[in-house]
Amino acid sequence: MNVHSIARMSGGSAYLWMAGRARNALRRVVVFGIVGGVVFIGALIAFVLVPRNASRKALAVASKIEARTDSTPTVTARDRYLAELNATDSVLNATRRALTPVPAAVIDTFPPAVRAQRDSLTAELATLNRLIDRAENAPLPTSYRALAASPVVGADPRVRVLLDSLADVERDRNAFGAVGGVDPVYLSLTSRANAIGRQIQGIADVKRGEVRGKLALIRPTPAPVVKPVITVDTIKLVAQRATAQQNYTAAAAQLDQINQKNTRIDRESAHARELANVGAPPWAMLAAAVVLALAVGFAASFGTELKRPHIADPREAEQISGSRVLTVIKPPEVVVERSRRQADVEAPPLIDVVSESYRTLYLHIASVEASVPIVTITGDDPGIVATVAANLAASAAYEARSTLLVDVDPTTCSVASVLRIRPDPGLSGIIMGSSTWPEAIVPTTIGRDRPLDVLPSGTRRSGLPEASVVEDVRKELARMQRRYDFIIIAAPTSYVQRSASSIIPAPDVILCARIAHTTVDGLKTAVASLRGADMRIHGLVLWDAEMPQLETREEMLGATRQSGAFQPELATAR
Repeated sequence: MNVHSIARMSGGSAYLWMAGRARNALRRVVVFGIVGGVVFIGALIAFVLVPRNASRKALAVASKIEARTDSTPTVTARDRYLAELNATDSVLNATRRALTPVPAAVIDTFPPAVRAQRDSLTAELATLNRLIDRAENAPLPTSYRALAASPVVGADPRVRVLLDSLADVERDRNAFGAVGGVDPVYLSLTSRANAIGRQIQGIADVKRGEVRGKLALIRPTPAPVVKPVITVDTIKLVAQRATAQQNYTAAAAQLDQINQKNTRIDRESAHARELANVGAPPWAMLAAAVVLALAVGFAASFGTELKRPHIADPREAEQISGSRVLTVIKPPEVVVERSRRQADVEAPPLIDVVSESYRTLYLHIASVEASVPIVTITGDDPGIVATVAANLAASAAYEARSTLLVDVDPTTCSVASVLRIRPDPGLSGIIMGSSTWPEAIVPTTIGRDRPLDVLPSGTRRSGLPEASVVEDVRKELARMQRRYDFIIIAAPTSYVQRSASSIIPAPDVILCARIAHTTVDGLKTAVASLRGADMRIHGLVLWDAEMPQLETREEMLGATRQSGAFQPELATAR
Protein backbone atom coordinates (compact mmCIF):
# COMPACT_ATOMS: atom_id res chain seq x y z
CA MET A 1 0.00 0.00 0.00
CA ASN A 2 1.56 3.25 -1.17
CA VAL A 3 1.11 6.89 -0.17
CA HIS A 4 -1.61 7.47 -2.78
CA SER A 5 -3.64 4.56 -1.41
CA ILE A 6 -3.41 6.02 2.09
CA ALA A 7 -4.50 9.42 0.78
CA ARG A 8 -7.60 7.88 -0.80
CA MET A 9 -8.66 6.35 2.52
CA SER A 10 -11.29 7.98 4.68
CA GLY A 11 -10.25 9.59 7.94
CA GLY A 12 -11.21 6.60 10.13
CA SER A 13 -9.67 4.02 7.79
CA ALA A 14 -6.43 5.97 7.50
CA TYR A 15 -6.26 6.32 11.29
CA LEU A 16 -6.81 2.58 11.82
CA TRP A 17 -4.26 1.75 9.14
CA MET A 18 -1.61 4.02 10.70
CA ALA A 19 -2.41 2.67 14.17
CA GLY A 20 -1.83 -0.85 12.87
CA ARG A 21 1.51 0.18 11.38
CA ALA A 22 2.53 1.72 14.71
CA ARG A 23 1.65 -1.48 16.60
CA ASN A 24 3.62 -3.57 14.15
CA ALA A 25 6.56 -1.16 14.41
CA LEU A 26 6.65 -1.71 18.17
CA ARG A 27 6.71 -5.47 17.61
CA ARG A 28 9.63 -5.36 15.17
CA VAL A 29 12.10 -6.05 17.94
CA VAL A 30 15.06 -6.76 15.66
CA VAL A 31 14.96 -3.46 13.75
CA PHE A 32 13.95 -1.56 16.87
CA GLY A 33 16.74 -3.09 18.92
CA ILE A 34 19.52 -2.79 16.33
CA VAL A 35 18.80 0.82 15.37
CA GLY A 36 18.04 1.84 18.95
CA GLY A 37 21.21 0.16 20.24
CA VAL A 38 23.41 1.83 17.64
CA VAL A 39 21.83 5.23 18.36
CA PHE A 40 22.15 4.67 22.12
CA ILE A 41 25.87 3.88 21.88
CA GLY A 42 26.46 6.74 19.44
CA ALA A 43 24.57 9.17 21.68
CA LEU A 44 26.59 8.16 24.76
CA ILE A 45 29.84 8.57 22.85
CA ALA A 46 28.71 11.96 21.55
CA PHE A 47 27.63 13.08 25.03
CA VAL A 48 31.10 12.21 26.34
CA LEU A 49 33.15 13.68 23.48
CA VAL A 50 31.16 16.88 22.95
CA PRO A 51 31.75 18.27 26.49
CA ARG A 52 35.49 17.62 26.17
CA ASN A 53 35.67 19.41 22.83
CA ALA A 54 33.53 22.22 24.26
CA SER A 55 35.90 22.57 27.23
CA ARG A 56 38.85 23.00 24.89
CA LYS A 57 36.96 25.60 22.88
CA ALA A 58 36.00 27.40 26.11
CA LEU A 59 39.63 27.65 27.15
CA ALA A 60 40.57 28.98 23.70
CA VAL A 61 37.82 31.60 23.81
CA ALA A 62 38.63 32.63 27.38
CA SER A 63 42.29 33.19 26.53
CA LYS A 64 41.32 35.78 23.89
CA ILE A 65 38.94 37.79 26.09
CA GLU A 66 40.16 41.29 27.06
CA ALA A 67 39.97 42.71 30.56
CA ARG A 68 36.96 44.80 31.45
CA THR A 69 37.50 48.59 31.53
CA ASP A 70 36.69 50.37 34.81
CA SER A 71 34.00 52.94 34.05
CA THR A 72 33.92 54.46 37.56
CA PRO A 73 36.23 57.45 36.84
CA THR A 74 34.33 58.27 33.65
CA VAL A 75 31.00 58.11 35.49
CA THR A 76 32.37 60.39 38.22
CA ALA A 77 33.60 62.95 35.69
CA ARG A 78 30.31 62.84 33.79
CA ASP A 79 28.33 63.45 36.99
CA ARG A 80 30.65 66.35 37.94
CA TYR A 81 30.24 68.01 34.55
CA LEU A 82 26.47 67.50 34.77
CA ALA A 83 26.41 69.18 38.19
CA GLU A 84 28.37 72.15 36.80
CA LEU A 85 25.96 72.38 33.86
CA ASN A 86 22.94 72.33 36.17
CA ALA A 87 24.49 74.98 38.45
CA THR A 88 25.18 77.28 35.52
CA ASP A 89 21.63 76.78 34.21
CA SER A 90 20.26 77.65 37.65
CA VAL A 91 22.21 80.93 37.79
CA LEU A 92 21.16 81.88 34.25
CA ASN A 93 17.51 81.14 34.98
CA ALA A 94 17.62 83.19 38.16
CA THR A 95 19.15 86.07 36.23
CA ARG A 96 16.46 85.90 33.55
CA ARG A 97 13.73 85.92 36.18
CA ALA A 98 15.33 88.95 37.87
CA LEU A 99 15.40 90.89 34.57
CA THR A 100 11.68 90.24 33.90
CA PRO A 101 9.51 93.29 34.97
CA VAL A 102 7.10 92.62 37.82
CA PRO A 103 3.52 93.84 37.16
CA ALA A 104 2.62 96.67 39.49
CA ALA A 105 -0.33 96.30 41.80
CA VAL A 106 -3.56 98.00 40.81
CA ILE A 107 -4.29 101.11 42.88
CA ASP A 108 -8.01 101.25 43.69
CA THR A 109 -8.88 104.77 44.97
CA PHE A 110 -12.66 104.69 44.34
CA PRO A 111 -15.08 104.97 47.27
CA PRO A 112 -17.06 101.90 48.44
CA ALA A 113 -20.25 102.96 46.61
CA VAL A 114 -18.42 103.16 43.31
CA ARG A 115 -16.74 99.81 43.91
CA ALA A 116 -20.19 98.25 44.64
CA GLN A 117 -21.53 99.73 41.42
CA ARG A 118 -18.50 98.30 39.57
CA ASP A 119 -19.10 94.83 41.00
CA SER A 120 -22.79 95.00 39.96
CA LEU A 121 -21.86 96.03 36.43
CA THR A 122 -19.31 93.21 36.27
CA ALA A 123 -21.98 90.64 37.27
CA GLU A 124 -24.44 92.07 34.70
CA LEU A 125 -21.76 91.88 31.99
CA ALA A 126 -20.99 88.24 32.87
CA THR A 127 -24.73 87.36 32.72
CA LEU A 128 -25.15 89.07 29.35
CA ASN A 129 -22.10 87.33 27.94
CA ARG A 130 -23.41 83.94 29.05
CA LEU A 131 -26.94 84.49 27.68
CA ILE A 132 -25.73 85.92 24.36
CA ASP A 133 -23.34 82.97 23.85
CA ARG A 134 -26.22 80.59 24.57
CA ALA A 135 -28.43 82.31 22.02
CA GLU A 136 -25.66 82.15 19.40
CA ASN A 137 -24.94 78.47 20.03
CA ALA A 138 -28.61 77.41 20.30
CA PRO A 139 -30.87 79.83 18.34
CA LEU A 140 -34.13 78.61 19.85
CA PRO A 141 -37.14 80.48 21.30
CA THR A 142 -36.20 79.32 24.79
CA SER A 143 -32.72 80.87 24.45
CA TYR A 144 -34.18 84.17 23.23
CA ARG A 145 -36.76 84.26 26.06
CA ALA A 146 -34.00 83.60 28.62
CA LEU A 147 -31.99 86.49 27.13
CA ALA A 148 -35.03 88.76 27.26
CA ALA A 149 -35.68 87.80 30.88
CA SER A 150 -32.39 89.36 32.05
CA PRO A 151 -32.97 92.68 33.96
CA VAL A 152 -30.80 94.79 31.64
CA VAL A 153 -32.44 93.59 28.41
CA GLY A 154 -35.96 93.18 29.81
CA ALA A 155 -36.07 96.85 30.85
CA ASP A 156 -36.18 97.91 27.21
CA PRO A 157 -39.85 98.41 26.00
CA ARG A 158 -39.00 97.05 22.58
CA VAL A 159 -38.08 93.67 24.10
CA ARG A 160 -41.55 93.24 25.61
CA VAL A 161 -43.16 93.87 22.21
CA LEU A 162 -40.78 91.41 20.58
CA LEU A 163 -41.55 88.78 23.23
CA ASP A 164 -45.28 89.10 22.54
CA SER A 165 -44.67 88.75 18.80
CA LEU A 166 -42.45 85.70 19.42
CA ALA A 167 -45.17 84.08 21.57
CA ASP A 168 -47.80 84.65 18.82
CA VAL A 169 -45.57 83.21 16.12
CA GLU A 170 -44.70 80.21 18.26
CA ARG A 171 -48.37 79.57 19.06
CA ASP A 172 -49.31 79.68 15.35
CA ARG A 173 -46.47 77.35 14.47
CA ASN A 174 -47.38 74.81 17.14
CA ALA A 175 -50.88 74.60 15.64
CA PHE A 176 -49.41 72.66 12.67
CA GLY A 177 -48.38 69.77 14.91
CA ALA A 178 -46.07 66.98 13.70
CA VAL A 179 -46.84 67.54 10.01
CA GLY A 180 -45.72 71.13 10.02
CA GLY A 181 -42.11 70.30 9.19
CA VAL A 182 -42.84 70.15 5.45
CA ASP A 183 -45.47 72.91 5.24
CA PRO A 184 -44.35 76.27 3.70
CA VAL A 185 -46.34 78.25 6.27
CA TYR A 186 -44.61 76.34 9.05
CA LEU A 187 -41.23 77.18 7.57
CA SER A 188 -42.20 80.82 7.21
CA LEU A 189 -43.26 81.01 10.87
CA THR A 190 -39.97 79.40 11.89
CA SER A 191 -38.01 82.02 9.93
CA ARG A 192 -40.12 84.77 11.52
CA ALA A 193 -39.40 83.44 15.01
CA ASN A 194 -35.65 83.37 14.30
CA ALA A 195 -35.79 86.97 13.00
CA ILE A 196 -37.51 88.13 16.21
CA GLY A 197 -34.91 86.29 18.27
CA ARG A 198 -32.07 87.98 16.40
CA GLN A 199 -33.67 91.36 17.10
CA ILE A 200 -33.72 90.53 20.82
CA GLN A 201 -30.09 89.42 20.56
CA GLY A 202 -29.19 92.71 18.84
CA ILE A 203 -30.77 94.73 21.66
CA ALA A 204 -28.80 92.58 24.15
CA ASP A 205 -25.55 93.35 22.30
CA VAL A 206 -26.31 97.09 22.55
CA LYS A 207 -27.02 96.76 26.29
CA ARG A 208 -23.76 94.82 26.75
CA GLY A 209 -21.85 97.66 25.08
CA GLU A 210 -23.45 100.18 27.39
CA VAL A 211 -22.50 98.13 30.45
CA ARG A 212 -18.91 97.86 29.20
CA GLY A 213 -18.76 101.64 28.74
CA LYS A 214 -19.96 102.30 32.26
CA LEU A 215 -17.54 99.72 33.65
CA ALA A 216 -14.59 101.27 31.81
CA LEU A 217 -15.18 104.63 33.55
CA ILE A 218 -14.77 103.25 37.06
CA ARG A 219 -11.77 100.86 36.62
CA PRO A 220 -8.76 101.48 38.94
CA THR A 221 -5.61 103.03 37.45
CA PRO A 222 -2.62 100.59 37.36
CA ALA A 223 0.65 101.67 39.03
CA PRO A 224 3.60 102.44 36.80
CA VAL A 225 5.89 99.47 35.92
CA VAL A 226 9.33 99.74 37.47
CA LYS A 227 12.11 97.82 35.68
CA PRO A 228 14.79 96.43 38.00
CA VAL A 229 18.41 97.31 37.37
CA ILE A 230 20.72 94.26 37.73
CA THR A 231 24.38 94.28 36.92
CA VAL A 232 25.20 90.59 36.26
CA ASP A 233 27.80 89.44 33.69
CA THR A 234 25.94 86.67 31.80
CA ILE A 235 28.68 86.28 29.17
CA LYS A 236 30.90 84.52 31.69
CA LEU A 237 28.00 82.29 32.75
CA VAL A 238 27.22 81.33 29.14
CA ALA A 239 30.89 80.46 28.54
CA GLN A 240 30.97 78.33 31.69
CA ARG A 241 27.78 76.54 30.57
CA ALA A 242 29.20 75.85 27.09
CA THR A 243 32.38 74.40 28.62
CA ALA A 244 30.39 72.24 31.03
CA GLN A 245 28.12 71.05 28.18
CA GLN A 246 31.13 70.11 26.04
CA ASN A 247 32.83 68.23 28.88
CA TYR A 248 29.60 66.40 29.74
CA THR A 249 29.07 65.31 26.10
CA ALA A 250 32.64 64.01 25.83
CA ALA A 251 32.34 62.10 29.11
CA ALA A 252 28.99 60.56 28.04
CA ALA A 253 30.46 59.44 24.68
CA GLN A 254 33.50 57.91 26.41
CA LEU A 255 31.23 56.10 28.88
CA ASP A 256 29.11 54.75 26.00
CA GLN A 257 32.21 53.33 24.33
CA ILE A 258 33.31 51.71 27.61
CA ASN A 259 29.84 50.17 28.08
CA GLN A 260 29.83 48.78 24.53
CA LYS A 261 33.26 47.23 25.04
CA ASN A 262 32.25 45.73 28.40
CA THR A 263 29.04 44.37 26.85
CA ARG A 264 31.05 42.63 24.13
CA ILE A 265 33.41 41.20 26.75
CA ASP A 266 30.42 39.97 28.78
CA ARG A 267 28.98 38.20 25.72
CA GLU A 268 32.30 36.50 25.04
CA SER A 269 32.56 35.47 28.69
CA ALA A 270 29.01 34.11 28.66
CA HIS A 271 29.80 32.15 25.47
CA ALA A 272 32.88 30.70 27.12
CA ARG A 273 30.81 29.71 30.19
CA GLU A 274 28.20 28.07 27.95
CA LEU A 275 30.89 26.05 26.21
CA ALA A 276 32.34 25.06 29.56
CA ASN A 277 28.91 24.06 30.92
CA VAL A 278 27.97 21.76 28.03
CA GLY A 279 28.51 18.72 30.21
CA ALA A 280 25.57 17.16 32.06
CA PRO A 281 25.19 14.67 34.93
CA PRO A 282 25.66 11.02 33.95
CA TRP A 283 22.03 10.16 34.64
CA ALA A 284 20.89 13.00 32.37
CA MET A 285 23.14 11.82 29.54
CA LEU A 286 21.92 8.26 30.01
CA ALA A 287 18.28 9.35 29.99
CA ALA A 288 18.81 11.49 26.89
CA ALA A 289 20.53 8.61 25.11
CA VAL A 290 17.67 6.25 26.00
CA VAL A 291 15.02 8.71 24.78
CA LEU A 292 16.93 9.38 21.56
CA ALA A 293 17.47 5.66 20.97
CA LEU A 294 13.78 4.90 21.51
CA ALA A 295 12.70 7.73 19.20
CA VAL A 296 15.09 6.86 16.37
CA GLY A 297 14.52 3.12 16.78
CA PHE A 298 10.77 3.55 16.57
CA ALA A 299 11.14 5.89 13.58
CA ALA A 300 13.29 3.34 11.74
CA SER A 301 10.93 0.49 12.61
CA PHE A 302 7.91 2.57 11.61
CA GLY A 303 9.54 3.55 8.32
CA THR A 304 10.33 -0.09 7.56
CA GLU A 305 6.75 -1.04 8.37
CA LEU A 306 5.39 1.70 6.09
CA LYS A 307 7.63 0.49 3.28
CA ARG A 308 6.57 -3.13 3.73
CA PRO A 309 3.37 -3.33 5.81
CA HIS A 310 2.40 -6.45 7.75
CA ILE A 311 -0.90 -7.75 9.05
CA ALA A 312 -1.83 -5.81 12.19
CA ASP A 313 -5.18 -7.21 13.37
CA PRO A 314 -8.08 -9.49 12.34
CA ARG A 315 -10.03 -6.66 10.76
CA GLU A 316 -7.19 -5.85 8.40
CA ALA A 317 -6.62 -9.53 7.56
CA GLU A 318 -10.30 -9.98 6.69
CA GLN A 319 -10.30 -6.84 4.57
CA ILE A 320 -7.24 -7.94 2.61
CA SER A 321 -8.08 -11.63 2.14
CA GLY A 322 -11.83 -11.40 1.72
CA SER A 323 -12.23 -14.29 4.21
CA ARG A 324 -13.21 -14.10 7.82
CA VAL A 325 -10.85 -14.82 10.71
CA LEU A 326 -11.91 -18.02 12.45
CA THR A 327 -9.73 -17.60 15.52
CA VAL A 328 -6.68 -15.79 16.88
CA ILE A 329 -4.05 -17.89 18.66
CA LYS A 330 -2.87 -16.05 21.77
CA PRO A 331 -0.05 -17.06 24.13
CA PRO A 332 -1.23 -20.05 26.22
CA GLU A 333 -2.31 -19.44 29.78
CA VAL A 334 -0.57 -21.30 32.56
CA VAL A 335 -3.04 -23.68 34.22
CA VAL A 336 -1.73 -24.82 37.57
CA GLU A 337 -4.09 -27.83 37.70
CA ARG A 338 -2.51 -29.34 34.59
CA SER A 339 0.87 -29.68 36.29
CA ARG A 340 -0.58 -32.02 38.94
CA ARG A 341 -1.25 -34.93 36.58
CA GLN A 342 1.51 -37.06 35.11
CA ALA A 343 -0.25 -37.34 31.74
CA ASP A 344 -0.39 -33.57 31.42
CA VAL A 345 3.24 -33.19 32.48
CA GLU A 346 4.40 -35.71 29.86
CA ALA A 347 2.14 -34.26 27.15
CA PRO A 348 3.78 -32.27 24.32
CA PRO A 349 4.16 -28.63 25.45
CA LEU A 350 2.64 -27.24 22.24
CA ILE A 351 -0.61 -29.19 22.63
CA ASP A 352 -3.23 -27.14 24.48
CA VAL A 353 -6.56 -28.97 24.65
CA VAL A 354 -8.12 -26.35 26.93
CA SER A 355 -7.44 -23.42 24.62
CA GLU A 356 -10.59 -21.56 23.60
CA SER A 357 -8.93 -20.53 20.32
CA TYR A 358 -8.46 -24.10 19.08
CA ARG A 359 -11.84 -25.13 20.40
CA THR A 360 -13.44 -22.27 18.46
CA LEU A 361 -11.64 -23.43 15.32
CA TYR A 362 -12.78 -27.02 15.86
CA LEU A 363 -16.39 -25.99 16.45
CA HIS A 364 -16.36 -24.06 13.17
CA ILE A 365 -15.13 -27.13 11.27
CA ALA A 366 -17.49 -29.43 13.17
CA SER A 367 -20.47 -27.25 12.31
CA VAL A 368 -19.94 -28.04 8.63
CA GLU A 369 -18.63 -31.57 9.16
CA ALA A 370 -20.93 -33.14 6.58
CA SER A 371 -19.35 -31.12 3.78
CA VAL A 372 -15.79 -30.78 5.21
CA PRO A 373 -14.55 -34.22 6.30
CA ILE A 374 -11.04 -33.38 5.07
CA VAL A 375 -9.49 -29.97 5.71
CA THR A 376 -6.00 -28.71 4.93
CA ILE A 377 -4.16 -26.36 7.27
CA THR A 378 -1.68 -24.31 5.26
CA GLY A 379 0.60 -21.33 5.62
CA ASP A 380 4.14 -20.09 5.08
CA ASP A 381 5.46 -20.93 8.59
CA PRO A 382 5.77 -24.75 9.01
CA GLY A 383 5.91 -24.51 12.79
CA ILE A 384 2.66 -22.53 13.00
CA VAL A 385 0.92 -24.78 10.46
CA ALA A 386 1.95 -27.92 12.35
CA THR A 387 1.00 -26.49 15.75
CA VAL A 388 -2.43 -25.33 14.54
CA ALA A 389 -3.10 -28.64 12.75
CA ALA A 390 -1.97 -30.74 15.74
CA ASN A 391 -4.07 -28.75 18.21
CA LEU A 392 -7.10 -28.89 15.90
CA ALA A 393 -6.68 -32.68 15.70
CA ALA A 394 -6.22 -32.83 19.48
CA SER A 395 -9.45 -30.82 19.99
CA ALA A 396 -11.31 -33.24 17.69
CA ALA A 397 -9.86 -36.26 19.52
CA TYR A 398 -10.73 -34.68 22.85
CA GLU A 399 -14.34 -34.54 21.63
CA ALA A 400 -14.20 -38.33 20.97
CA ARG A 401 -13.91 -37.95 17.19
CA SER A 402 -11.74 -40.44 15.30
CA THR A 403 -9.17 -38.19 13.69
CA LEU A 404 -6.24 -38.65 11.33
CA LEU A 405 -3.51 -35.99 11.18
CA VAL A 406 -1.33 -36.01 8.03
CA ASP A 407 1.97 -34.18 7.50
CA VAL A 408 3.18 -33.80 3.89
CA ASP A 409 6.40 -31.80 4.44
CA PRO A 410 9.45 -34.10 4.92
CA THR A 411 11.83 -31.09 4.98
CA THR A 412 10.77 -30.06 8.48
CA CYS A 413 8.85 -33.03 10.00
CA SER A 414 7.08 -30.37 12.06
CA VAL A 415 4.02 -32.43 13.05
CA ALA A 416 6.24 -35.18 14.45
CA SER A 417 8.18 -32.51 16.37
CA VAL A 418 5.02 -31.02 17.81
CA LEU A 419 3.59 -34.38 18.95
CA ARG A 420 7.02 -35.87 19.84
CA ILE A 421 6.57 -39.00 17.79
CA ARG A 422 8.86 -40.84 15.39
CA PRO A 423 8.87 -39.24 11.92
CA ASP A 424 9.67 -42.40 9.94
CA PRO A 425 8.62 -44.12 7.80
CA GLY A 426 5.69 -41.71 7.36
CA LEU A 427 4.14 -40.48 4.15
CA SER A 428 7.47 -40.51 2.31
CA GLY A 429 7.78 -44.23 3.02
CA ILE A 430 4.31 -44.84 1.54
CA ILE A 431 5.14 -42.80 -1.57
CA MET A 432 8.47 -44.62 -2.04
CA GLY A 433 6.70 -47.96 -1.55
CA SER A 434 8.88 -49.02 1.40
CA SER A 435 6.04 -48.95 3.95
CA THR A 436 2.35 -49.64 4.11
CA TRP A 437 -0.34 -47.41 5.57
CA PRO A 438 -0.69 -49.36 8.82
CA GLU A 439 3.10 -49.24 9.27
CA ALA A 440 3.31 -45.50 8.55
CA ILE A 441 0.39 -44.36 10.73
CA VAL A 442 1.57 -43.69 14.31
CA PRO A 443 -1.10 -43.92 17.04
CA THR A 444 -0.70 -41.46 19.93
CA THR A 445 -2.76 -40.38 22.93
CA ILE A 446 -4.11 -36.96 23.78
CA GLY A 447 -4.38 -36.48 27.51
CA ARG A 448 -4.86 -39.80 29.25
CA ASP A 449 -7.20 -41.74 27.00
CA ARG A 450 -7.99 -39.83 23.78
CA PRO A 451 -6.51 -41.66 20.76
CA LEU A 452 -5.19 -39.81 17.73
CA ASP A 453 -3.72 -41.32 14.56
CA VAL A 454 -0.88 -39.43 12.94
CA LEU A 455 0.68 -39.94 9.52
CA PRO A 456 4.00 -38.09 9.83
CA SER A 457 5.85 -36.83 6.79
CA GLY A 458 8.88 -39.06 7.14
CA THR A 459 12.46 -37.94 6.67
CA ARG A 460 13.04 -39.34 3.22
CA ARG A 461 12.85 -36.78 0.44
CA SER A 462 11.38 -38.42 -2.63
CA GLY A 463 11.16 -35.39 -4.93
CA LEU A 464 8.14 -35.11 -7.20
CA PRO A 465 6.28 -38.45 -7.10
CA GLU A 466 4.71 -40.01 -10.15
CA ALA A 467 1.15 -39.05 -11.00
CA SER A 468 -0.09 -42.61 -10.46
CA VAL A 469 1.39 -42.72 -6.95
CA VAL A 470 -0.17 -39.36 -6.11
CA GLU A 471 -3.54 -40.56 -7.35
CA ASP A 472 -3.31 -43.78 -5.29
CA VAL A 473 -2.54 -41.78 -2.13
CA ARG A 474 -5.47 -39.47 -2.83
CA LYS A 475 -7.83 -42.38 -3.28
CA GLU A 476 -6.59 -44.00 -0.08
CA LEU A 477 -7.13 -40.76 1.88
CA ALA A 478 -10.60 -40.44 0.37
CA ARG A 479 -11.33 -44.07 1.30
CA MET A 480 -10.25 -43.37 4.88
CA GLN A 481 -13.17 -40.97 5.24
CA ARG A 482 -15.27 -44.04 6.05
CA ARG A 483 -12.94 -44.90 8.93
CA TYR A 484 -12.20 -41.44 10.33
CA ASP A 485 -14.62 -38.67 11.25
CA PHE A 486 -12.07 -36.02 10.58
CA ILE A 487 -8.89 -35.88 8.47
CA ILE A 488 -6.53 -32.92 8.89
CA ILE A 489 -3.65 -32.32 6.50
CA ALA A 490 -0.78 -29.98 7.42
CA ALA A 491 0.92 -28.63 4.30
CA PRO A 492 2.86 -25.51 3.35
CA THR A 493 1.27 -23.06 0.93
CA SER A 494 3.77 -23.91 -1.80
CA TYR A 495 2.68 -27.57 -1.63
CA VAL A 496 -1.04 -26.79 -1.69
CA GLN A 497 -0.59 -24.60 -4.75
CA ARG A 498 0.65 -27.63 -6.70
CA SER A 499 -2.81 -29.13 -6.86
CA ALA A 500 -1.91 -31.47 -9.73
CA SER A 501 1.07 -33.08 -7.91
CA SER A 502 -0.19 -32.93 -4.32
CA ILE A 503 -1.93 -35.70 -2.42
CA ILE A 504 -4.57 -33.37 -1.01
CA PRO A 505 -7.92 -34.93 -2.01
CA ALA A 506 -10.25 -32.05 -1.00
CA PRO A 507 -10.24 -28.32 -1.85
CA ASP A 508 -11.11 -27.09 1.65
CA VAL A 509 -8.24 -25.15 3.28
CA ILE A 510 -7.66 -22.92 6.29
CA LEU A 511 -4.89 -20.36 5.82
CA CYS A 512 -2.58 -19.47 8.72
CA ALA A 513 -0.94 -16.06 9.02
CA ARG A 514 1.12 -14.41 11.72
CA ILE A 515 0.22 -10.97 13.04
CA ALA A 516 3.01 -8.39 12.59
CA HIS A 517 5.08 -10.89 10.54
CA THR A 518 2.99 -11.89 7.53
CA THR A 519 3.17 -9.10 4.97
CA VAL A 520 0.07 -7.65 3.37
CA ASP A 521 1.38 -8.49 -0.09
CA GLY A 522 2.28 -12.02 1.04
CA LEU A 523 -1.23 -12.65 2.33
CA LYS A 524 -2.75 -11.27 -0.87
CA THR A 525 -0.48 -13.50 -2.96
CA ALA A 526 -1.23 -16.60 -0.89
CA VAL A 527 -5.00 -16.05 -1.09
CA ALA A 528 -4.85 -15.38 -4.83
CA SER A 529 -2.69 -18.46 -5.50
CA LEU A 530 -4.92 -20.77 -3.45
CA ARG A 531 -8.04 -19.55 -5.18
CA GLY A 532 -6.24 -19.84 -8.50
CA ALA A 533 -5.58 -23.50 -7.68
CA ASP A 534 -9.36 -24.02 -7.14
CA MET A 535 -8.97 -24.21 -3.37
CA ARG A 536 -11.83 -23.12 -1.13
CA ILE A 537 -10.62 -20.95 1.78
CA HIS A 538 -12.89 -21.48 4.78
CA GLY A 539 -11.18 -18.79 6.81
CA LEU A 540 -7.99 -17.52 8.44
CA VAL A 541 -6.17 -18.47 11.61
CA LEU A 542 -4.04 -15.62 12.97
CA TRP A 543 -1.05 -16.45 15.16
CA ASP A 544 -0.40 -13.76 17.78
CA ALA A 545 2.18 -15.45 20.00
CA GLU A 546 5.83 -16.45 20.02
CA MET A 547 6.98 -18.82 17.33
CA PRO A 548 6.68 -22.46 18.44
CA GLN A 549 10.04 -24.01 19.29
CA LEU A 550 10.32 -27.24 17.28
CA GLU A 551 13.06 -29.77 16.91
CA THR A 552 14.77 -29.67 13.56
CA ARG A 553 14.78 -32.62 11.22
CA GLU A 554 18.42 -33.35 12.04
CA GLU A 555 17.73 -33.26 15.79
CA MET A 556 14.88 -35.77 15.40
CA LEU A 557 17.09 -38.05 13.30
CA GLY A 558 19.80 -37.89 15.97
CA ALA A 559 17.27 -38.71 18.68
CA THR A 560 16.00 -41.65 16.59
CA ARG A 561 19.52 -43.02 16.22
CA GLN A 562 20.14 -42.76 19.97
CA SER A 563 16.85 -44.53 20.80
CA GLY A 564 17.70 -47.43 18.46
CA ALA A 565 14.49 -47.02 16.54
CA PHE A 566 16.21 -45.59 13.47
CA GLN A 567 16.02 -47.72 10.37
CA PRO A 568 19.36 -47.99 8.54
CA GLU A 569 17.79 -48.26 5.13
CA LEU A 570 15.98 -44.95 5.63
CA ALA A 571 19.20 -43.28 6.66
CA THR A 572 20.91 -44.64 3.59
CA ALA A 573 18.08 -43.49 1.35
CA ARG A 574 18.27 -40.04 2.86
